Amino acid sequence: MKNFDVLSIDGKLLKVFLTVFQEKSVTKAACALGTSQSTISHSLEKLRHCVGDPLFVKSGRGIAPTNVAAALAPKVCRIISELEGLAMQSEYCPRQDTTTLTITTNVTELLPVLIPVKQAIRQAAPDVTIRFTDLGARTNALSVLANGLADVAITASIGPYPLELAIDQYYKDDFVCYFDCEQRNAPDTVEAYGKARHAVLDFGGATKSIVDAALENAGQTREIHLAAANSYALAKLASGTDLVATLPKRLRATAFKGFAYVTPPFPLPPVTYDLVWHRRTLDSSRHKWLRQTMMAAISNFEVK
Repeated sequence: MKNFDVLSIDGKLLKVFLTVFQEKSVTKAACALGTSQSTISHSLEKLRHCVGDPLFVKSGRGIAPTNVAAALAPKVCRIISELEGLAMQSEYCPRQDTTTLTITTNVTELLPVLIPVKQAIRQAAPDVTIRFTDLGARTNALSVLANGLADVAITASIGPYPLELAIDQYYKDDFVCYFDCEQRNAPDTVEAYGKARHAVLDFGGATKSIVDAALENAGQTREIHLAAANSYALAKLASGTDLVATLPKRLRATAFKGFAYVTPPFPLPPVTYDLVWHRRTLDSSRHKWLRQTMMAAISNFEVK
């Protein structure tokens, strides 16, 4: 990279590089950018010449980044985000805002948290429309935020996020095991938990849940007999059965009110929720205000 020709690189080349880096495929990158494979290949060749590195090499049916490409990716992501955010730096007055603020998350699961958030936004920006949408799988956050379908997302923290997204830890909650005490005894031993039939929240993602990862580390598994994408639906369907649902503690005040619950009989870390946004909005005064308001709203939040 001694002869790095910075003047030969523009935003389009950087966008192509970052998309190929994320997709690990020229074909998929072309589809994502709405262009041809030959255009992507030509752009990559130009960038390789500028950087003095092949950037990507064949790996199985796809391609893999070189060490240079891996080192460049976070920097390129920041540059693109800053370029996209140039138009978002005007002053923001929440009391004059009459637009829509959209927060995407798994609404029924996080309802106790969203109530103080709604109240804080409404107090400071009385004329905005506050819109809550269901996120589904955590992996949907990138496309939803990148396409401007939401201003921020709240999602469980499991593994690394895509480079385009910025995060701040939002809050934590402990897990408990819910059960219908009229149908079964408490699953308060590892043996009882292992023999139990289980109900789970399933938002359609492929990422292993915190509970299943902890069980795997303990050399255990669980038999899942019921899954639903909504905590209220899951509670209704599990009521009157011998199923066990291992879920955040705050749900005992909402969806799982009326269920008995016990502490899991094996080591289980708390679930951490993150506030997530697209990096292009880092310098947006409107988005900064929203994030700060949301953080302040739950600063003293406690599960009741």
